Amino acid sequence: MGLFDKFKKKKAPTSTDVKSDDASVPTESVGNDSGTEAVKLERETVKIPVPAMPMPHGSRVLVRPWLSEKGTHFAANGKYVFLVERSTNKAEVRKTIQKLYNVHVEDVKIINMPAKKRRYGAAVGQTSPRKKAVVVLRSGEKIPGIIESVG
Repeated sequence: MGLFDKFKKKKAPTSTDVKSDDASVPTESVGNDSGTEAVKLERETVKIPVPAMPMPHGSRVLVRPWLSEKGTHFAANGKYVFLVERSTNKAEVRKTIQKLYNVHVEDVKIINMPAKKRRYGAAVGQTSPRKKAVVVLRSGEKIPGIIESVG
């Protein structure tokens, strides 16, 4: 419909209109502290989001609390079950729990759960391997907010 194209306003080219394989466009990268990186093109400066820095090592140890019926019975005795990274050891789990929840850890037990084969009709698959940590706290201490969320 060439007739309606005459009435449309022509827009200025934006950074998305500039092709990345065009070698004639000079670019200059300028970093700043706001989590974005400013890229200078011929006519304008465009802000590109830059991924955040990775979290500190201590917060990468715990994946999440492992909420199960057995885990809720453990919580009544001051034992809590967490899913942890596969490369984690007992000392790292102990330090992380004490730092995050401000409690005193008495003992840590590690359980390596291998992958199990499962059938879904004719398809054969397997579950993901997991590593769980059972954390025993000093008597009288609790981690608030974990077990209260279980129905």
